[in-house]
Amino acid sequence: MSSIKSKILLVIPNLAAGGAEKVMSFLAQNLNKDQFETKLIVIGNAKDSVYDTSNVETVYLNKSHVKSAFFTLFNIINKENPHIVFSSLSHVNTLMGLISYLVPKTIFVGRETIVSSAQDNFSAKGLRFFIFRTISKIAYKGLKVLISQSEDMKNDLIAYQGFHSNKIVTINNPISDNFTLKSHIPPFDKTYEYVTVGRLTEKKGHARILESLSTLNIPFRYTIIGDGPEKDNIFKLASTLGLADHIRHIPFTKEVNSYLKQSHIYLQGSFVEGFPNALLECLAVGTPAIVFDAPGGINEIIINAENGYITKNENDFREKIITLSTNLSVFDPEKVQKHVRNNYSSKHIMTEYESLFNKLIGLKGKIA
Repeated sequence: MSSIKSKILLVIPNLAAGGAEKVMSFLAQNLNKDQFETKLIVIGNAKDSVYDTSNVETVYLNKSHVKSAFFTLFNIINKENPHIVFSSLSHVNTLMGLISYLVPKTIFVGRETIVSSAQDNFSAKGLRFFIFRTISKIAYKGLKVLISQSEDMKNDLIAYQGFHSNKIVTINNPISDNFTLKSHIPPFDKTYEYVTVGRLTEKKGHARILESLSTLNIPFRYTIIGDGPEKDNIFKLASTLGLADHIRHIPFTKEVNSYLKQSHIYLQGSFVEGFPNALLECLAVGTPAIVFDAPGGINEIIINAENGYITKNENDFREKIITLSTNLSVFDPEKVQKHVRNNYSSKHIMTEYESLFNKLIGLKGKIA
């Protein structure tokens, strides 16, 4: 076996709190160091980073916008001459797709993060939207492979965006090894503990969670972990619904694991997802989840009555909260954890990425 390592550059806009950022930093640090020489390129600034990347060489370009990094990234890729450039998030994938035409000897791989047909319901449809879509369509043709996070996303890429199935590989998100199984169900001490982790945006559906909670007649505290542009609207609604005293807000914490373990139920209100990391993590620690039905791998993660419930509307959501809250002992932590640990462990997912990269590099060698 050759001792020459395959060189991979991973490109991400920033390392601020977010699912894509978490996964890319995790992959950068955990790719097999005997096989791969890995470097993480961050378009933004180090001051915005919340994820530890001490285990991998990290280069910050200190650019305020992705598009302003075009020439810098081209020069880096041209100089480094990597086997693979691996990017995530659509605007970065678009940039990498354009650069791919200028560096034909390098394999470019993009990782999608959302089901676009559903995401577009939350996007302004102005001229800029259509220009970006047109450029993206051209750019994406330069990508050798698109990684989808779920079957929903794969089907959307084919039906809505017109990609050929041969170009798409589905690899789910990994569960970090930091999220370990809790030893017991938290005791009920006058108050049920509910929790949601995620960016405060409209598509995350915090409003419909609040609407459901406002009709409960059982004692609870709802912990919201995350920050974002909808923060003021969310807490204004909470106040209007009389929920202000029931809510604890934590903008950011590195102790998500602890909060998930201390909670009785995880609540997810999203209208669309990619393959939700926080949902995987709550199940990994043994906390059951109640979620709204939505595209983005939720039907792959949740097994009804085993690790939680998928609900159709706010009334159903409310009823499942009551059902689960009053029957917590039915959802044993080991039972809740089993499905996600068997299918989405970090070791399992890393093997899938490494196999794909080795296959692509091997094909490149044969073609050359």
